[in-house]
Amino acid sequence: MKITAILSALAAATLVSAGKFHLPKDNTVELQPHGYIIQYQDNISRANAHSNLKKHAIDYKVRNEYDVFNGAAITVKSDHDGEAIASVPGVKHVWRIQRYSLPKTTSNGGGKVDEENSVHHMTGVDAVHKKLKLTGKGVKVGIVDSGIDYKHPAFAAAGATEGCFARYGKNCRVKHGWDFVGDAYTSFNTPIPDGDPMDCRGHGTHVAGIVGGNASNIKVGPTPLVPWIGVAPDVTFGAYRIFGCEGFTSTDVILAAMEMAFNDGMDIINMSLGGGSAYKENPTSILADKLVSFGMNVAGAAGNDGSEGVWMVSDTGLGETSTSVASFDNAYGAYYTVSYAGGKYPYNFSSAWGKAIDLPASATLFPLFDKAGVLLDGCDVNTYKDLDVKGKVVLVLGDYSKCGSFARGEVAKSVGAAGILAATTPFGMTNLAGAPGLPMASIENRAGQAILAAYKKNPKNVLTWAKGPSSVRVEGGGAPAEMSSYGLDGDLRSKPDIAAPGGNIYGAYPRSKGSYALLSGTSMATPYYVGSQALYYEKTKTKPSGPDVRRVFKNTATISKNFQSKTFTSAAKQGAGLINVWNALTTTTHASPDRFDLLDSDNFRGVQKITIKNSGKKTETYTLSHVPADALNSYSKGNAWPHPKPIIEADYATVKFSSNKVKIPAGKSVKVTITFTEPKVGDAKQFPIYSGYVVATPSREDSPAVHVPYIGLKGKVRDVPIMDSDLGLPMAGVRKENGDIEEIPKDFVFNFKDAAPAVVVRFASHTPNFTIRIHDAKTDKFLGYVVSGSDIALGAMGRMTNLNDGKYSSATFSWRGLVLQTADLTSKPVQLGAGSYKIFVASQRKLTKGAYPADYEIFDMGIFNVSA
Repeated sequence: MKITAILSALAAATLVSAGKFHLPKDNTVELQPHGYIIQYQDNISRANAHSNLKKHAIDYKVRNEYDVFNGAAITVKSDHDGEAIASVPGVKHVWRIQRYSLPKTTSNGGGKVDEENSVHHMTGVDAVHKKLKLTGKGVKVGIVDSGIDYKHPAFAAAGATEGCFARYGKNCRVKHGWDFVGDAYTSFNTPIPDGDPMDCRGHGTHVAGIVGGNASNIKVGPTPLVPWIGVAPDVTFGAYRIFGCEGFTSTDVILAAMEMAFNDGMDIINMSLGGGSAYKENPTSILADKLVSFGMNVAGAAGNDGSEGVWMVSDTGLGETSTSVASFDNAYGAYYTVSYAGGKYPYNFSSAWGKAIDLPASATLFPLFDKAGVLLDGCDVNTYKDLDVKGKVVLVLGDYSKCGSFARGEVAKSVGAAGILAATTPFGMTNLAGAPGLPMASIENRAGQAILAAYKKNPKNVLTWAKGPSSVRVEGGGAPAEMSSYGLDGDLRSKPDIAAPGGNIYGAYPRSKGSYALLSGTSMATPYYVGSQALYYEKTKTKPSGPDVRRVFKNTATISKNFQSKTFTSAAKQGAGLINVWNALTTTTHASPDRFDLLDSDNFRGVQKITIKNSGKKTETYTLSHVPADALNSYSKGNAWPHPKPIIEADYATVKFSSNKVKIPAGKSVKVTITFTEPKVGDAKQFPIYSGYVVATPSREDSPAVHVPYIGLKGKVRDVPIMDSDLGLPMAGVRKENGDIEEIPKDFVFNFKDAAPAVVVRFASHTPNFTIRIHDAKTDKFLGYVVSGSDIALGAMGRMTNLNDGKYSSATFSWRGLVLQTADLTSKPVQLGAGSYKIFVASQRKLTKGAYPADYEIFDMGIFNVSA
C-alpha cells in the first residue's frame, strides 16, 4: 500500500481534545534546540493541523512532513514549548526531537573467518543456501543507517565480479535510496540532502553486507581474506542515509527515512540504531507499528547495554508488532594470536595501542601472582616491589572492579614493563582502553590459566606474536553476548523478541576504510535476522504479515544457555532464542501467540491459551512440555539501582496443560489452556524476573518442535524502585546563575532569578508518569507541575544508564516559578511569586492506574522559601 492510498483514509476534521507532551527520557539524551515531533489525531489532515497551529500563534518552520505517521517535525521560532503545542486542537502527541547515535560496535581490526567455521553453521543458513537454493531474490530490504558503499563489489548483481560504477546503475543491487543529511551533518547543523547515499562511516555498509553481501567471487579491487556470503545475497537494497560522516542523527530524519523506505516498496526495514530504554509510545515505534500494519516488516537492535542490567532494551524495536533483536557471539572469530609453550591464544589489543602486538622474543613473560599462585590485577604498584619486570610482558588478572586498564597500564609502564596481557574474568575477551604507548591486550580466561600453568612448569618459554589474524574458536562463542541488553520494557512486555549472531561478524566495509571489517553488536544481529526474513519471503513467494513472520522465527528459534551454564538463559536476555533459519523455513507447525506476558503478582495472567496449527499434509500428534529458564534477581540486597549483572536463580514457574498431548489433523488448529503458577522459591520483595518456554513437540522426528516464551515478575512491580535512592536521589539544591548546583545552606531563601530551587533525579527503572509537584507550604494546596526551561516535569520516563562520560547519569529540573496547573496540558504555564512552597518528586508506579498519591513513589523535598 502506498502513501496515496493511506492519505485517502485521513479525512479532515477538527478536534478539541488535548494532546500529550512526552518528556525526554533523561538529560543524557541530546535534544534538538526548539525541535519537536508532532503526531496529529487520526482524522486530522495536514492542512487542518497547520491551520490550528497558526490560530494559536505558534511560529514555526517545518523540518519534515510525515504521511503514514500523520504528523510533522517542526522548529519553533516563538517562545511556545512542548505543552503549548500539545494543547493545540488536533494534536495527539508531542515529543522533543532526540539525537540518536550509531551503536558502539567493537572491532579487533579485521581478519578472516574460515568458510568451514562460518556463522551460518550456527543458524542453519548454510543448509538453506545449499538445499533450498534460497538467496533472497526479489525481496527489497531498506537499510536506515549511515548509507551503503554501493560501489563495493560485495553488492554487485549476481554474476558480476565488480561493483556498480554509477548510482543505482549497471550491476547495482542498491536500487533505491536517498541521503537525508549530507557528509557534514552532525545533527547540530542543517541537513543538506541529496540523492547519493554513499557511506563514509562504515556502519551501514557492514549492516548491509550481513543482510545480503556476497564476497564469494570478487576479482577486482581489495579482496577479502576469505570468501564470505551474507544471509540473503540476492536481495535488492534501499540505502537511506541518516548519518553524516561524524556525529548524530535525529528523530525527524529517522521518521522521514522510514516513510521513504515504505514508499519505495521495501519489504523489510533494518534499523540498527542506538536509543535508550523507553516505553513503546515513542515516535519510531509508533511509525514502525503503522508500517507493519500496512505490510512491511521492521526490525530494531535491542541495544548493547548488557553491562547495565535489566530494564535496558533499546527503544527502536519496542513496537507491538516490530521486532527487537538481541545478539549472540559468533562461535568463531578472527583475532591476532600469541603462542606460548605450544599453545596458540587469541588476543584483543587495547584501543590505545590500536594495532597488532609485535614484541621480540626477549620480551619474556612475567605472571604477576601471589604466594598462593593466583594472578593479581596489577593495580597496586607495591605488588611489583622487588620484582624485575623491566622489558617483560606482565600477565595479570583482568578484574576491573578495582582499577581500569589505563591505571594498571600506567603502573606497568612505571616499572618498565614491555606490555600487559590481561586474562578476562569470568571468560572471553573484553575491550580495553589501555595506556598510551604500551602494548596491552585482553586474552581469554582459559588462555590466562593455561599460560600461567605452562610458566610454572618452565619459566623460560617465550612469547611468539603472529603477524596476521586467524580464525579461532572463541571462548563464550555460540552463547548470548554479554553486551546484549536485557529487557523488560516498562509495561513488563517480553522484549527483546529473538536473537541472532552479532558478535565477531566479518563483512563489508567502505572501500575507503579497508573494504572489510570484523564488528560486534546488536547492530550486527539485527541485519542477520532481517536477511533471514528475506529468505522466508522468497520461499513463501508471498508478502506475509510482519507479526506472522516474527512468530514463525520465534517459534523455531533455538533455546540456548549462557556459556558454560547448565541452565537456559532468561527470555529477558535471549527472547525466544537464537534464530534457526532452517527450522523456520521448513516447519509445518505454528504456535500463537508468540509470547506470554504474565506480568507481576498483582496483575498475574496465570491462565493463557496457546493455539497450535498443523500446516502439514498429515495428522500429527504433539506433546506439550515446559522448559524453565534462569530467573534474574537484580534487587537481592534491597538496592534501588539494579545490579549491573543480575544474579541468576532457580526460581521456576509451574506450568500445567489442559491436555498434555493433542492430535491435530492436517490444516487444522487446536487450542490448549495453560495454567501458570508463580515460582514457589524466590523472594517477592527482591522482584525476580522468571521466564521459560512452552514447547510443542511433534511425534515425527523430521519435524522440529515449536515453542512460545513466557516471562513474569514475582512480587509487586509497583514496588520496584524508580528513583536511585542509593545515591541519595532525588535531591534538592540551589541553581546558581552560572548553572552550577550547590547544597542548600541552612535557612536559605531562594529567588527565581539567580538562586532557583533545583531537583536532581536519577531513574533506576521506568515510570509511566514522572512529576515534580508544587504545593503551598501553609495550606498544602496543589499549585502545579514544575516547568523547567522548555520541559515540563510530567510524563513517561525510561531507565537511565549508570554512567555518562564517566559520571553518574542524572537529570536536573530547575524551577524558576513556572508551573502548569493541569495534567491535561490545556492550560498555559503560570508564574508563581514569592512564597513558601513544598516540592514533591512523584513517579507513578508501573502497572498502576495513576491515582495520586496511592499509585506514586513520592519523595518530599522539603519546604522552600522564595523571596521576590
